[in-house]
Amino acid sequence: MKHFEVAIVGAGIAGLAAARALDTQNYMIFEKSRGPGGRLASKRVDDLRVDIGAQFFTARESRFQEIVSDAIDTGFVKRWRPRMGTFIDGHATASPDSQERFVGAPYMNAMGRYLAQSLTITTQLRVATIFHQDNQFHLTSTDGEVYTASQVLVTVPVDQMTSLLPSYDVRDIASRFTMEPTWTVVSDLGTTLRDRHDDPLDALFGGDHSVFDFISTERSKPDRESSYVVTHAKPDWSAIHIEDEPASVQSQINTALETTFGVSVKPIIAHRWRFARPTDPALTSQKGVFEIDDGLWVAGDYLAGGRVEGAYLSGIEAAERLNR
Repeated sequence: MKHFEVAIVGAGIAGLAAARALDTQNYMIFEKSRGPGGRLASKRVDDLRVDIGAQFFTARESRFQEIVSDAIDTGFVKRWRPRMGTFIDGHATASPDSQERFVGAPYMNAMGRYLAQSLTITTQLRVATIFHQDNQFHLTSTDGEVYTASQVLVTVPVDQMTSLLPSYDVRDIASRFTMEPTWTVVSDLGTTLRDRHDDPLDALFGGDHSVFDFISTERSKPDRESSYVVTHAKPDWSAIHIEDEPASVQSQINTALETTFGVSVKPIIAHRWRFARPTDPALTSQKGVFEIDDGLWVAGDYLAGGRVEGAYLSGIEAAERLNR
């Protein structure tokens, strides 16, 4: 069995931030997907890619501002200055603001790749269970491999964390820090989105619309020429349709786009995020981390308000505790 001083489960932003701040080099990040970044995800469509997870992030705390500034200097991140809107009485309405927003370059997963530089990650390996025995933690993968570690940090969404820790009572965390789903639909529009006064828009918050949570045009982001539009559906709508077939969800979202904007829409893909964001972003744990057992910690955006910045700071705080 391979033994590590620290095992990190999940190569999302929290896991990557934690690994970068560890004192030890004897660690491993276990990631079930093909690459790092978690919900800073993009997907290849024909000869293009498109963001299907978080559409942007903000930076308000100095430690995250510093890392974002460096990512900009090295070309992994760029500023995004969209013409913003929202829905009022179900109608698209311009809603300009001064919030500074950032996107990965050329796609959102670039931020994950930036943070993952020089880190030790095993991809496409899913950890199934974690338990404590003989003064160390045993991590068993779905293919039966067993790894041991002196300390463990779990950064996957709360529902997945619960299944990883069958020998621990984590019901309090699971019941308090719940997460909501989102259906994401990518569509091809041959025209610009416009508000009720025919002014062009690049992105819209859902406002009081019954279906839309956020809409973003790829072409408005730096160095992208795609005519794709990404629509995140509202969590309550997504929960009702969570087991629907992707084609059905695509059809419903595209019909809503056509009806709302009076445009012709070509369906591209639909992606189901079962654990997209915290149900209550205002509910946070202290510093975005939680100690399950001596040497066993959990961290992630669901404990820190749901934003990309929260995930990063959660990972930093977890590393400080592991380093002790």
